Amino acid sequence: MISGRILCPDRDATLKLIIEVKRQLWGLPDRYVGEYEWGTIELVRNNWNKTLKLLINSEEVASESRVLPHHIELTASFDGNGGKHTAVAKSDVHFLSSKESVEVDGKPLTLTKIK
Repeated sequence: MISGRILCPDRDATLKLIIEVKRQLWGLPDRYVGEYEWGTIELVRNNWNKTLKLLINSEEVASESRVLPHHIELTASFDGNGGKHTAVAKSDVHFLSSKESVEVDGKPLTLTKIK
């Protein structure tokens, strides 16, 4: 009788693979996070409900539906460090991929993809 337990030489690698397969099949959101002087900026692309969202300090400030793949640019103005700032998030769609970027006051922000 099989006990139902799978023995894996590298359990962590197997779990990472399972999570990535679920992400691909179920359309789990891709999160891109960048740190700025006063907080965190996130760009969230959800392939399940076809949306792109811009969040500043975990608060949604802009979003757009992307039923058909197309170029999207989200803009939000906000207060931080005693001044007014502007964040521009872009998603440039290519044939089978997309490139995400965020600029704050015209300066590119380094983004890290979070899984």
